[in-house]
Amino acid sequence: MLKYNMSRNFALVIFSALFIGSGQILKGETEKGIKIMLAFYFGVPLILYFTLGISGGLFVIVFGITIIFTVLFWLYNIWDAAR
Repeated sequence: MLKYNMSRNFALVIFSALFIGSGQILKGETEKGIKIMLAFYFGVPLILYFTLGISGGLFVIVFGITIIFTVLFWLYNIWDAAR
């Protein structure tokens, strides 16, 4: 039984690493997975798009912060799918 759980967790980690939120969906946390997908694939680009419309200088700052945020969010997503 332990081997099954380890291979299942490994599969969830791989899916989460490739497509953010898919590990949560496969784990049974569908609502959480969809929220994570929407935040990552639509929220982050919208923030950058609107910031670019306001100011180029502000965009550079927000872009740097967004890169850090998305990497941390991606790592959290993988960790959450594995636990």
